[in-house]
Amino acid sequence: MRRLLIVDDLPIIVDGLLELFQTTEHMELEVLKAYSGEEALDRMRKHQVDIVISDIKMPGLEGIELLQIIQNEWPTCKVIFLTGYNDFHYIRSAMAYGGFDYILKVESDDKIIRSVKRAMAKLDEEGDQLKMLDRVNERMRKALPLLQKEYVWDLLQGKQESIDGLAHQLNELAIPLQADRQILLLLGRVDTWKESFTPLDKTLLLYGVQNIVEEYAGLNMQCYSCVYDSSRIIWLLQTHETGINEAAAWKTGYSHISAMLENIQQTCQRLLRVSVSFALSSEPTDWDMISQRFHMLKYCFVYGLGLSPAVIVTDSDLVKLQENGEETNDYCHHTRLQLLQQCLENNHREEFNKLYLHLTAVWTGESHAYGRKMELYHSMASIFLSCMDQNEPFRQAVCERLDIALLYHKDGEASWPDVKQFFWNMADCYFTRQAALGGQVTTNLVKKVHRFIEEHLAQDISLVTIADHVGLNPSYFSRLYKQLTGTGLSDYINEYRNLKAKEWLLNTPMKVNEIAAALGYNSALAFIRFFKKQNQETPQEYRLQRQAGQVKKSI
Repeated sequence: MRRLLIVDDLPIIVDGLLELFQTTEHMELEVLKAYSGEEALDRMRKHQVDIVISDIKMPGLEGIELLQIIQNEWPTCKVIFLTGYNDFHYIRSAMAYGGFDYILKVESDDKIIRSVKRAMAKLDEEGDQLKMLDRVNERMRKALPLLQKEYVWDLLQGKQESIDGLAHQLNELAIPLQADRQILLLLGRVDTWKESFTPLDKTLLLYGVQNIVEEYAGLNMQCYSCVYDSSRIIWLLQTHETGINEAAAWKTGYSHISAMLENIQQTCQRLLRVSVSFALSSEPTDWDMISQRFHMLKYCFVYGLGLSPAVIVTDSDLVKLQENGEETNDYCHHTRLQLLQQCLENNHREEFNKLYLHLTAVWTGESHAYGRKMELYHSMASIFLSCMDQNEPFRQAVCERLDIALLYHKDGEASWPDVKQFFWNMADCYFTRQAALGGQVTTNLVKKVHRFIEEHLAQDISLVTIADHVGLNPSYFSRLYKQLTGTGLSDYINEYRNLKAKEWLLNTPMKVNEIAAALGYNSALAFIRFFKKQNQETPQEYRLQRQAGQVKKSI
């Protein structure tokens, strides 16, 4: 039930309107009254009011001033002005300050009632919109942690973003970090799990570790964390300070984190009964380098002391090896090979080219050991053999274009530049084949859709049904179909129905209701309306005119 407040300094007006709404049927209204603007505000602060009918000119607090206060304190309340002042100035002021409607006191009761009903309908509409927005926000709130993790994980796997793009995404996903500041990476690992722990137990314990670290780090740094590989956590840390104080803030923050890691381990052991190890980057890094730093820290957990439980290690030794150009312990080598295979399988040619050139530099450099070169050769061969086993068209294309003996054995006659070119040619063959296959797939998709429409014209050919038939999400399928054909799906269906209708009207004795049923319409009237909209004449008029034209031609 809505609550209506009537405000006027003339009791006869207030009482008359009160009686009008109390005697009007089918209006669920509780009606209150006030004889001044001040009394109206007092009533509104004691009771929630949805609609106000107010005079404009009143002693003390006038109607426009009352409206301004209502807009500030109760913005959803609808204010209708009822006055005897037929003056444009008052109308303009009332509407400019957010008045819902303006009615003269000489207007009929029906017009007053209609105005209140419109206000009630507007309130219902706004209420529905707010509920829908609340549902959307709630779903977004539930999905946000997953969206945040997916985006950060893409960055850790090498996704590159411009500063503006990064800033936009961090803001959109409510990740509490800044795009124009460096990042300090911290990796955590739960060393062992008790056999009795369930997946829920592990999730709760990892959540506990995240909270403990963020409690210690939060005083000095902004922090974002997420779980990966089921038992490991990464924290992205950032100082609060910028500008001339940033270097000092980093020094303080880094010292604080380094000193606190042992305390964090002890707290996790005492409160959670789990042993935790940490790998901390030796310095902050730019956003475009966090992938390399991440993989470096991951390597710390499988190298040297990192294999032991309850350790705290840094990547300083690995950084020195990298700076000295030593690649004997290339911490990123295995990860780069995995990324290379993913680029191949996902048809990301540009990213593949960059990784390939980086990895195969060992084949053209004189300083690299023969064993390292052979290791990469066998890794490349394994990747492409796997692609050939899973993709028969690719196997056939390779066999037609290349001598694949080098794929199985490298003899002394093949130089390392030859090997590099061979695998480069294989990749080119793969990407070329996938591009051609992609065009064929889209053509086949359109044909499949059109064939389904033709065969099910008299049945359900909704977007959802057709999308389900081709195995795609309806929204995505709708966009894809228009992208491929230049025509919306509903437009194509209407055009095809119109074409078939004309064909049957001219070439068959089918009645209009029979054609309507064959085209999937529930009634002949619906079909007639559709046909007339498409052709500016009814089906019967179309048939008679065309038949008359054919008779004239035969004569």
